[in-house]
Amino acid sequence: MDLRKIFPQAFAIVAVLSMLPFSQAGAFTRELDCTNFTSFRYVSQMKMIDDTLFVATSGGLLAITDLSAKPRMYRNLDGLGTNDITDIMVDGDGQIWLAGFGRLIKYDGKNSQQFLFFDYDNNLFSLRRLVDDGNDIWVGAENGLVLFSKTNDGGQIQDSYTLFGDLNSSPMVNDIMLTDDTIWIATSSGLAVADRTDPLMLKSPASWITFNLGNHPELGQESIMRVTEYESNIYIANSRGLYRMDINAGTGDTVFTQMLLGGGSRISDLKVENDTLFYYGSLGCGYLTAGGVSTYSISGVNGSGLTGFNTGSYRWIASASGGIYQNSSGTFRSYPYIGTPGNNVTDIAITKDGKLFGGFFSDQSAELLDSSWVRITPGNRVSTRLLVDSSNNVWFGTEGGGLYFLEGSTLKHYDQTNTPMIGNSDNPPFGLTYVINTDIATDGRFLYINCYRAVNNYSVVIANLKSLDDRASWDSLGIPNGLTDAHVTSIATHDGQLVVGNESDGVYVANVGIDDTLPSNIQFTHLTRSNSRLISDNVHVVRYAPDGSLWVGTNFGISRYDIGTDLFVDVILPASISSNITDIDFDGRGNAWIGTRNGLGFRDGVTGSVTVFNTLNSDISGDLVNSVTVDHRSGWIYIGTNSGFTLTPGIFGPPVNSVNEVVAFPNPFVISSPDDRVNFNLNKPGTLRIFTVGGELVREMPLAEWDGRNDGGKEVASGVYLFVIRDDDGNVGKGKLLLIRR
Repeated sequence: MDLRKIFPQAFAIVAVLSMLPFSQAGAFTRELDCTNFTSFRYVSQMKMIDDTLFVATSGGLLAITDLSAKPRMYRNLDGLGTNDITDIMVDGDGQIWLAGFGRLIKYDGKNSQQFLFFDYDNNLFSLRRLVDDGNDIWVGAENGLVLFSKTNDGGQIQDSYTLFGDLNSSPMVNDIMLTDDTIWIATSSGLAVADRTDPLMLKSPASWITFNLGNHPELGQESIMRVTEYESNIYIANSRGLYRMDINAGTGDTVFTQMLLGGGSRISDLKVENDTLFYYGSLGCGYLTAGGVSTYSISGVNGSGLTGFNTGSYRWIASASGGIYQNSSGTFRSYPYIGTPGNNVTDIAITKDGKLFGGFFSDQSAELLDSSWVRITPGNRVSTRLLVDSSNNVWFGTEGGGLYFLEGSTLKHYDQTNTPMIGNSDNPPFGLTYVINTDIATDGRFLYINCYRAVNNYSVVIANLKSLDDRASWDSLGIPNGLTDAHVTSIATHDGQLVVGNESDGVYVANVGIDDTLPSNIQFTHLTRSNSRLISDNVHVVRYAPDGSLWVGTNFGISRYDIGTDLFVDVILPASISSNITDIDFDGRGNAWIGTRNGLGFRDGVTGSVTVFNTLNSDISGDLVNSVTVDHRSGWIYIGTNSGFTLTPGIFGPPVNSVNEVVAFPNPFVISSPDDRVNFNLNKPGTLRIFTVGGELVREMPLAEWDGRNDGGKEVASGVYLFVIRDDDGNVGKGKLLLIRR
């Protein structure tokens, strides 16, 4: 049954039955083996269930039973299907339900059942609030109200509601309260109440009584965050404070009386705890008494209170600034087990000795040490691009803070005070100190850094890596070098060539040579859509493949520069992935990993087929991929998203660079489905030949996975086979594999 035909206004729902990635016609189904890293420091809700505190966060679900031990952590690949958990509810049967992005989750640990929520345009949307109603659940969503049946067909939507009296249509429903036969909803457009005895009648806007700025200006603003009943009174919370619903003794009209909390008292949560109404907000934490409002000290908490929970013997507080705190010892202390510093991961870097560094949006950069993240860069600047140079030192670009350099344990800072880097052109002269570095590249001799929107139009800065502290070893490139636009977004270098991507003006390419002379007197060639068939002039990323070919990711897809024609050719992507490219990286064999606004693409360097991975068909952390980093020493792929980062092994195992060290895996090669493949771990292109033990040639092909078929496309029989690999330098390696066909 297509629910969109019955309820066309907003919603549809399906159950997750399979997790199969999309691939182009003719390609086999490829899967990702994912390990995810997320942050639990941004909390939506807390609830004590039996002896366990459940914490809903943007990085998943925490289940805390022992303060001195690590909690149980549940992420998308642990049965939740999403990392963004927004509410926790226990129904009358003791069943735990979770709300999250695009999913209502019937919680049972790793065996949890997911119900997916799609809008009419087939997009997942966020669920925000859950309230039990016997056989049903009322769901507050970002675009209205949903009635979900727990019993019909194992769980399905019964109806959806988007019109509530004179409120704006499809408002965000932040809270729901049931009292007797009525339903109250706190929305982004006001408060609404209706009789719910006949849910079908709720489809009519006339069934709802509403309270908003139009009829109650005393509320100060329309968006209502919470609604609750306490001692027979209705209380609501918004960004202006806490209000009690009263009846004017003279007129009999409904009025809202503001409780005296102080100016600018944004309330984010209301909870009745031990027969006391507690509020959490910009002024911290407090509660109602017979005499009015009292405050509860949360000294030690960094920031204001977003929400909290009283266990009976001590209190938990989730900070609006991020972080979880508890006062079991009498004073509030930070809870340490909260994962990465943030969920919006901008980049990942891995040193030669395996040290892992991450860049986080608004949460600086950090290093993973003994399962804990230690912050590296100061302040609250957005981390942009990370780079490990040829000396194994780490560079951190920021938005507004310039460039940081970690040499061993020493952190150095480079900005407009000690280099030619300069601030952006948005608001001079105040922007002069706001240095934005969105990309960094190195050729082993020099460091190349962009200064986005440089006020003097010298948007590319060069540093000699051998003498960084000598101001004379720095230079910059601008208009005299042919860079006609300062909106530089990305930089790459390869074999004496430097390429610069521009926000709206295509790419610039120059020869910088391979000697140690500071390449300041170079001249760029300007390549655009009009003169070189670039797919779009809005360039997001420029990268070189291992074979030296230039790839350009734009807002409209990918172009590859063809040296034979001196023109760009389009790299074809399937319709199921966004053409808005965010990053590209390559493994040693030329396979491309492609970050986009709605998923990850893997392009086979031999066949050109593209496999798409997203949160619907894989365990990747998030759909918005900010960065892709290939670790050429381990072969692992690091995928930074707006919901944490994902670590997955490369397709050909731990890479080796010598054909004499190549192994086949798996070996034995057991074929039980058309998708089974055997691979070879050479970290460079080459030619693969398969022979029988009698010396008969079975297959010759570019080095790639082998599907157990001969050159004619027919399946070969079980048995022992010889493989011979020749790399592009003419070196030859040999080995054996056992093929077993089932």
